[in-house]
Amino acid sequence: MNILSIIFLVIIAYILGSIPNALWIGKVFRGIDIREHGSKNTGSTNAARVLGGKLGILTLILDVSKGAIPLILAIFLEKDLIKNSINSNTILILIGIWSIIGHSFSIFLNFKGGKAVATTLGVFIVLVPKSILVVAVVFFIVFYMFKYVSLSSILSSVTLPISIFLLEKNIAYTLFALLISILIILKHKDNIKRLLNGTETKFKIKNKK
Repeated sequence: MNILSIIFLVIIAYILGSIPNALWIGKVFRGIDIREHGSKNTGSTNAARVLGGKLGILTLILDVSKGAIPLILAIFLEKDLIKNSINSNTILILIGIWSIIGHSFSIFLNFKGGKAVATTLGVFIVLVPKSILVVAVVFFIVFYMFKYVSLSSILSSVTLPISIFLLEKNIAYTLFALLISILIILKHKDNIKRLLNGTETKFKIKNKK
């Protein structure tokens, strides 16, 4: 893959990652700015709480797609990418990072954004689907037990690099996952404070048609 192709895919990844789906969905379907409601976050969890379950699911699917599409595009455009495992790992990680950066520091939101959990999911579904199954199990078990999306997301992000290390034996992806795990935890710092003092809100979807 030549340098121009890589630059093109990185730009696509960042711009696509920057699209604030919860924001435009809220404005189009509910006539509201989601940044003024609920947790004021532009992620799918706040979308589900404020806009309703169906629009929350739509936001989730689109946010996951932001992480997956640039990587699928890279693999499709350059089928020989997989021939050199070192180069392919590096290129795919670079593209994945910029999808996540786009969501967390959106060019459309003055370089602010969501916590990147769904977009991270999209990236790693393409890179390490087996490990994502483990992460999903952890997420749903924690959520079933405690009903905190934030806690489920934090523990899932911690599980991700461990799962990749044990199942995939891929050091590059493990280090990438560790970096993103740290970013997700930092993005949840206010949630962690509320969890510790017992004021974190449990997940509940508003009934909206």
